Amino acid sequence: MFFRACVFVAILLLLIHTPTLAATRPLRITIQAAPDLLNSPVAGNAIKDVIALLGRSFTGAAIGFNKPADVLIELHLCRQSAKSATTSFKVPDASYCWRSKRSGPRIVLRLEATAPEGIASGLYGLLQEKLGIRFYHPRETFIPTYDKWPLPARFTFSGQPRFEKRGFHLHTLHPIELTEQLHNPAYPNAFGDIRAYLDWLARNGQNTFQFFLLRGVDRSTWPDHARRIVEYAHERGIRCGVEISLAMIQQQAFQAITLLRPWPPYDRQVDDTLAWLFRAPWDFITLEATMGEHLPFLGRLMPDVQRHLEREVALRYGSRLMYATHVIASDQGERVRRPLEPTSGILIHTVMCYSITEAKAPVYGNVNQRFMLEAARAGKGRRETWYWPESSYWVGFDTPVPMLLLPYLDARWTDMETMAGIGVNGHLTFTSGWEWGYWLMDWSIARWSWRLTDNGRVRPTSPLSRLGELLPDPELSRLWQEALELQDRYLKGRELLRYMAAMTPFSELPYPFDQPFQPDPGFSYAWLLHDAGQQEAAAVLAGPVHDLEAYAVAMEAVVNRLEARTELLRRRGKAAIFGNGLPDELTRGLRVTALRARHRALTLRALLAKREEGVSGTAKSIRSGQLLASARTVRLEAQQLVSRQEAGYRYPVPMIARRRSGMTAYPFGYLYPASVLFFWEREEEQVRRGRFDAFFMNLWDFRRTLGLESLIFKN
Repeated sequence: MFFRACVFVAILLLLIHTPTLAATRPLRITIQAAPDLLNSPVAGNAIKDVIALLGRSFTGAAIGFNKPADVLIELHLCRQSAKSATTSFKVPDASYCWRSKRSGPRIVLRLEATAPEGIASGLYGLLQEKLGIRFYHPRETFIPTYDKWPLPARFTFSGQPRFEKRGFHLHTLHPIELTEQLHNPAYPNAFGDIRAYLDWLARNGQNTFQFFLLRGVDRSTWPDHARRIVEYAHERGIRCGVEISLAMIQQQAFQAITLLRPWPPYDRQVDDTLAWLFRAPWDFITLEATMGEHLPFLGRLMPDVQRHLEREVALRYGSRLMYATHVIASDQGERVRRPLEPTSGILIHTVMCYSITEAKAPVYGNVNQRFMLEAARAGKGRRETWYWPESSYWVGFDTPVPMLLLPYLDARWTDMETMAGIGVNGHLTFTSGWEWGYWLMDWSIARWSWRLTDNGRVRPTSPLSRLGELLPDPELSRLWQEALELQDRYLKGRELLRYMAAMTPFSELPYPFDQPFQPDPGFSYAWLLHDAGQQEAAAVLAGPVHDLEAYAVAMEAVVNRLEARTELLRRRGKAAIFGNGLPDELTRGLRVTALRARHRALTLRALLAKREEGVSGTAKSIRSGQLLASARTVRLEAQQLVSRQEAGYRYPVPMIARRRSGMTAYPFGYLYPASVLFFWEREEEQVRRGRFDAFFMNLWDFRRTLGLESLIFKN
């Protein structure tokens, strides 16, 4: 009896002091799938990518494929139920469902989907939505580190696309991050940069990509480059399109025909263009049928040519023609122009940070954009219909100023709810750059395009829900909500964007060339200086100037609290995300936007002071000079913040934020105006010198932007 007791104690001590095999070896995570899934390019690429990402997150684990495991990830391709296609441009269903349970000593996660696209989306969904890996930027990913499996043993999780087609249009008429790479195969790391963006789309469950083709491409080398792009996109489950114009002269847009060269005949020119273009297997072509913004509509002037192009794309090349609309309303007949062929689809466009439903949206001379909603409702039952809103606008509105405009999140979230509700089957976001926090707009939109369910409950979203996941702290979420409400109340509700946005290239030209684009004050600053009455000048002081100052004070207070809270969390080491620059980048964007309001109030006060000095006959500007000196001080404070922001740009500063030559109509990168706060300094000098014409301190190459030579010379 005593001997047996001694043996028992010895065994117990051995168990206590000797680590088990499970404790000494690393965590084993393995993906298990049939060979046909690995052989599918879409699923196979995702599996390889996910294994690599898991290795970066579980740094001490053994990650493998079809190996023994403590955590087994099973991939199952189920038979798809027979159902009729909703459109003739059908894409595979990417819906997926996860079920996790414990099976003996290991955890088994089973992924079921009906297509390789669903397997890929499910794998990335697990990483982003459950394991906290954040694919927020094509060149940056937040990857948390784990030493053990962090998820409960038992759960269900599923994802279903809210739109059959979901993706992004890169507006490469603007000199943004990927403009040169998409057009010039010889550009350094051109394909690598494009590939990284396509990977970002795939990781975020997007399946559609488009950009605007420029007319300076090398006709001999570009088709091979384009084919390589399209083929890789297909390997990632992404449909690829390119936008061209019929004969748009503006902004170096690629043209299907040369308008003032009627020989060979226009139909022949269209045929030659399409034969060249379809040397790459495009899934769709988007057609711009105007000569440019506020310029004649070619579909009305030469409908037979447009109809021929639409038919050829569909019948000869078996592709889809998508027709680009614009919020510039038609001056004849229907407000929204439509394609001429029933097989053609339509892109319903809206602009800037205004939703399609709100009552006030002072863009391109409109009261609002609700007429585009009616066009979406009319189109969805008759033809392929996608919503095409902006997540950034550029020119003189957001990033070039620069301003971080949170109402983009509010408008895009609201619009996605609207479009999903009425049954629009595509969502293609129009984007013009990612710095100054605009990656947050695109990343949020990409994730809102999915309906996610946890344990049978639909996961709620809101305009700031994705930011809240990235910066997980209730107090920060409350402060960001306050910042959004401030911008909605002042910038949109009280229409301060009319003053904070810079003047556009053509808005300072004389009539009839001064066509509306961005929100503007509704009067010229020259009128305010020379012709406004005392009552009208007082109204500007009591209205917009007062509101600009009130907004600046309120937003600066919020930013101070955001910065203090972020620093506190960083010191406490609450979350790894606070150790990088993301919180600082975003709050810095808000602070510069507040300084922009303060600066604009000062230059308007200086303008009104100069007006009074002119009325009273004062020989020299005294009060106006003091106000301009204060404005300069504010600008220099903002310039320091811009320099700090540039240190965190993801693409080379010389490419995106300096003067340079390139393919677009603009001799600089899209953030060059922000880099020197060009619009701020110009507004000071306009007041100082009393110059308010388009050619004063001109930033723009009007000849190249207008592109009149393209009426005669071929692409």
